[in-house]
Amino acid sequence: SSGINAEYGVGNVLNEGAASLCPDIVALLCANVYLRAGDFESTLRVTNSASSLECHALAVQTLIQMNRVDIATKEMKKMQEIDEDATVSQLALAALNIAMADTKSVQTAYYVYQELADKFEPTPILLNGQAVCFLLQGKAEQAEDVLQKALDKDSGHPETLINLSIVSQFLGAKDSAKRYMSQVKDSHPDHPYVVRLQEKEKIFDELSSALLSNR
Repeated sequence: SSGINAEYGVGNVLNEGAASLCPDIVALLCANVYLRAGDFESTLRVTNSASSLECHALAVQTLIQMNRVDIATKEMKKMQEIDEDATVSQLALAALNIAMADTKSVQTAYYVYQELADKFEPTPILLNGQAVCFLLQGKAEQAEDVLQKALDKDSGHPETLINLSIVSQFLGAKDSAKRYMSQVKDSHPDHPYVVRLQEKEKIFDELSSALLSNR
């Protein structure tokens, strides 16, 4: 999309400064732009040039999206050596355990989110994390309950709406699933999930039209 192309251009401009000075804040901004544009290679190149926990966490996130949990685990160990108790380290650990998806790892992720919620407050991000854990455990109703709490805190939170749409499909509530997805499409049209979904819907529509025309 034009929005992502514009961001990608900004990333290149930022990276010119990061290449010589590479302060962690510039590197983090730059890497985020590349990640949103789907340029994983550039994202990792920038995060590897920085030393902050935030950049390491972004590297973990990127590697998870690349389905390279093995390398993400090594990156996670670097974070733990720096400060394993830092909030950003705990969030990265939870995300990594969710990506592993086995029973023990999912339970660990849930406890991490719960500890952070007890320490600070149950924010929409933490509640969404717990909901994903419930869903991976086959507990769709519990996931819905937690997501409703997140929605009460922020009725326009995109991840909450997306996850509610997914959970509603699991529960067979198709009308609710469509309503939540329509809401996130209208309020967050540039969200990466929405962009990817619409691209797939376009491909599906084109294939359907081609099949019908060949009958």
